Amino acid sequence: MVKKIIVVDPEIGFRKLISSSLEGRGHNVIQLNNTLECERDFLENPDVKTDLLIMGLPLPGGSGEVFRWIESLRHKGNNVPIIYVAENKDELEEARTRLAQLDISMFSAKPVIPFIFGAQIECQFSEDANGGATSADLQKQKLKDFEAMFLALVSKYARVLPEKLSDIKKTLDKAKENLSDTAALDDIKSQSHKIKGTGGSLGFAKVAEHMAFIELRAQEIVLLEMEARQKAIGEIEERLKVALEEGKTETEEVLAALHSLNQEVGIDARPQAMARIMIIDADKDFLKIVEALGQESLVEIISASNQKEALANAAVYPLDAALISLSSSMSESGFEIAKQLRSLPEYDNLPLAFVSDEGLVKDRVEAAHAGASLYLDKPFKSDSLEKAVQHLVAIRQGGRARVLITDDDEFFANTIGVVLRNEGIIVKTLNDPSKILETMQEFPPDLLLLDVMMPGITGFEVCRMLRQTPRWGDLPIIFLTGQTGVEARLEAFRSGGDDYLPKPVVNEELLTRVKVRLDRSRMLKERSDKDTITGLLLRRAFSEQLNAILAESERINQPFSLCLLDVDHFKKVNDTYGHLAGDKVLAGFGQLLLRRFRVDDLRGRWGGEEFVLAFRRERKEVIHKAIERVLEEFREIEFTGDEGQIFHCSFSGGLVTFPEDGSTIFELLQKADQRLYVAKKAGRNRIIFQSNDNDLEEDLEKLSAH
Repeated sequence: MVKKIIVVDPEIGFRKLISSSLEGRGHNVIQLNNTLECERDFLENPDVKTDLLIMGLPLPGGSGEVFRWIESLRHKGNNVPIIYVAENKDELEEARTRLAQLDISMFSAKPVIPFIFGAQIECQFSEDANGGATSADLQKQKLKDFEAMFLALVSKYARVLPEKLSDIKKTLDKAKENLSDTAALDDIKSQSHKIKGTGGSLGFAKVAEHMAFIELRAQEIVLLEMEARQKAIGEIEERLKVALEEGKTETEEVLAALHSLNQEVGIDARPQAMARIMIIDADKDFLKIVEALGQESLVEIISASNQKEALANAAVYPLDAALISLSSSMSESGFEIAKQLRSLPEYDNLPLAFVSDEGLVKDRVEAAHAGASLYLDKPFKSDSLEKAVQHLVAIRQGGRARVLITDDDEFFANTIGVVLRNEGIIVKTLNDPSKILETMQEFPPDLLLLDVMMPGITGFEVCRMLRQTPRWGDLPIIFLTGQTGVEARLEAFRSGGDDYLPKPVVNEELLTRVKVRLDRSRMLKERSDKDTITGLLLRRAFSEQLNAILAESERINQPFSLCLLDVDHFKKVNDTYGHLAGDKVLAGFGQLLLRRFRVDDLRGRWGGEEFVLAFRRERKEVIHKAIERVLEEFREIEFTGDEGQIFHCSFSGGLVTFPEDGSTIFELLQKADQRLYVAKKAGRNRIIFQSNDNDLEEDLEKLSAH
């Protein structure tokens, strides 16, 4: 929700820095110089609601005057949330006691890191909106985890930045010895370009500004005569001296700020987890074992001991999958928890696995009905967990988006990766653009973030190459570039790019642009592949994926099952209760099918009231029972006619398995259709899955005789 935020600080640089971060998150920010403007124009105006007030120093009268002003504000009954930003760490320490007495929501000290500061403010709003301690605590923990990752990158970069600046000095000395050495000038341009983009994105604003100047001059030098070239080299040298000094100061300030935050956020440079899995089990000892296995396998484990915790966690942490215990010690049924999870927004395709120490046949059937892609037995080892996670993540469809970041600057790619991962996006970074096709084959992205200036090949050339490949013709591509001139922007679009972002990157703007492109791409794909009434795959899209299942089954010598379903007496439903009621039946049936079975199973609308399902690696004897459970659920759903009548529906089905019922898609569909016909003639409201052709022929003959 958009909030109105007032930033009061006499330093225009600080106001702009904070405002850009908050505006990037969609908030309305008003910048003011002093408390007089704030009180006169906003706080005393009853028609203007202020959601948050950020007070920065130095203000006229110092901190004492500010405290008296806040005290006066509270006495007047104005309880606007206030964030206090001290001029430095020492002043903040001195003011802590007084701040606690003034009901200050949050306090910090300059210099602040804009993205972290904005995230902390967002957390304050989230806590107010949720009103529940559980959700607020989870949001804070999520922010804390993100801060730890982001600040670890800032800390690491602060320590290597002086060395990077020294490397430019060495290259500059080499260029001075031979003014015609264009290779050295290209190196200066490349080195300064990287520091400008990465340093600026991580909060080293002054250094980034100097690097922008050096990059531009290094690019212009090759066009100059020797005498002018000598002068330009001198300008770069002078600017580099200033950058080295200011870089040292800026680095010390950032490291000092990080040191003050270190005890609160626990800076940790652990490697990124390959996936985030929620484990739901009442056994605390088992949860600890799984968490330890998760660390070994680079899997982030989110623990929950009951349904309430599981749903709260799922609302905060974007999940790749869930492992649910079927232990008798659980206060709720694991299958009920699974249904609740899959009913949450954007989790209808959440991969599920059930964990049991009994392995009952009835549980396995129930698990298939609830949508289990895996059924694991306790106890399991680290390699079992890792294989299970890899399988579950591989089948994650329609959920978390996948973004590939291609940039030769490892620091910059990792920085962007941390920001995107915190929003639940699956990220892979690539520093060698020559391997992009190979990487995209293994990690097919939903969006590509592409640097322009890279060694050997430019981002523009990479984009043209991808646009000539049919598979990647529609892939959203956003350029990340320090070149912001008109020609560079035109070239970005001419080469086939969808958007571009200037370096240094404002993280909030990056998130907004990425999300917009992902949402638009997903919407277009769904429009072309999915039925608007049921939400299931259309016949063409289903057939394409069914052919892939057949090819996979032939390759690995595994069965798969196919089922044709037909809503019983659907014409009568339309004639009796109206066509709108008929659409409700189709929509309800489609949603039920989406919530049941596994994520990697296919669900499609074959046409009219006919539906089709496909189940990887499963035989009809097992799937038959799971479909019958869905039939029971469907019969219990109440539908309302156009004139308010209440009615119920059922469906019939024909079920087959590859390869025993057919070796081609045509043969399987033909056999499934014959069994569907048998089900209808036998009275509907049933699933037929005869084992051989003789049984089917006998049934058809008997029905024909009647």
